[in-house]
Amino acid sequence: MTYIFVSIVFISIASVTGGEDCCRKIGKAKAALLEAIDTLQRTNRLLGETGSAIPSNKVAFHARLTPYVTLGSAQTVIFDHVITNIGKAYNQHTGHFTAPFNGIYVFACTFLQTRGTGVHLQMVNNSSEISKGYGTSGSGEAGVMTAVIYLQKGDVVKVRHYPGKGSQTIHGHWSFFTGYLL
Repeated sequence: MTYIFVSIVFISIASVTGGEDCCRKIGKAKAALLEAIDTLQRTNRLLGETGSAIPSNKVAFHARLTPYVTLGSAQTVIFDHVITNIGKAYNQHTGHFTAPFNGIYVFACTFLQTRGTGVHLQMVNNSSEISKGYGTSGSGEAGVMTAVIYLQKGDVVKVRHYPGKGSQTIHGHWSFFTGYLL
């Protein structure tokens, strides 16, 4: 809002200064102010009474893995390209989703293995398995995991390589991790 207000003042001042006669300057300034007021009113309608387009109790994220990653046993998959992160609960540097509120959450993960090797993944809540998936050996086979779970504030959900499965490679650009609060 401050940025828009400063822009309005600047437009008004810029419209009034110059070599034109006084009435034309005032007319230009008035037109600029009316346009700015209209923009502010439209923005306010979009944002609603709270000043935020999205209520503060909404939580949702969607992230993609960009590089190919060869995973070791129990290694966390870090979906590094964040597409959506409402509530800022997903950390693209650690691959962890940390529940900001108690509630029922839905999670999904789609992934693709690379040619010739299968990929075993596991979705965990504080180290306890809540889902697992397998992308079978072959040419670009996909795997999927989903979970609906009640989380306490501070619980951590992540996707990791299945423990004890040895080295396997997950395909970048075709693997996603998603979650949201119901």
